[in-house]
Amino acid sequence: MNLKDNNLEITMEEGPKNIVTWIGKSESRDPSSVINPYFKEIFEKFKGKELEIKFEQLKYMNSSTVPPIIQLIKDLEENNIKSTITYDKNSKWQVASFKALETIVRTMNNINVKGV
Repeated sequence: MNLKDNNLEITMEEGPKNIVTWIGKSESRDPSSVINPYFKEIFEKFKGKELEIKFEQLKYMNSSTVPPIIQLIKDLEENNIKSTITYDKNSKWQVASFKALETIVRTMNNINVKGV
């Protein structure tokens, strides 16, 4: 099940590796209204499985996109879904954004954030 919202696309690939990929630009003023329900709907598929969430193809995200990503991380932790979140370590804006998330997940058991 994929999500398309203006210039943002989130794709989901199920299989031996479960991968969610963020593509394009997240420019909505209220991305939570679309992103949060999408992830709530797909959480059941990933309970007891591992999930990789890839942000390398995300070209831009505004500050409104950060709260739904933080909510996603909290929900993954609460649902005991082992997750690796990857970002583009060569992109200055991604490094700046995801360094903060690396700090948040330090106290969590199921979430790992890393630049690739």
